[in-house]
Amino acid sequence: MEKVTENPNSETKPPNHHHQMDADDDDENMKQLRECSSLYLSLQDCLVDSNRDWKSCQKHVQALKACHERRAKK
Repeated sequence: MEKVTENPNSETKPPNHHHQMDADDDDENMKQLRECSSLYLSLQDCLVDSNRDWKSCQKHVQALKACHERRAKK
């Protein structure tokens, strides 16, 4: 078996990540989740408390929508 030695003077390149765009999207989704998560959880609580009655949770829906719209403008 032949041993391969690395040239310490050669410049090494980072590995090619085929899914880098997916990772970037995931990072963006996580940022958005952090910023709007309390509003989302509040909406979920309202839906549970109201037996999934979206009409009674419109304040929560509109607040979450506004958060997402603010994120889209950045």
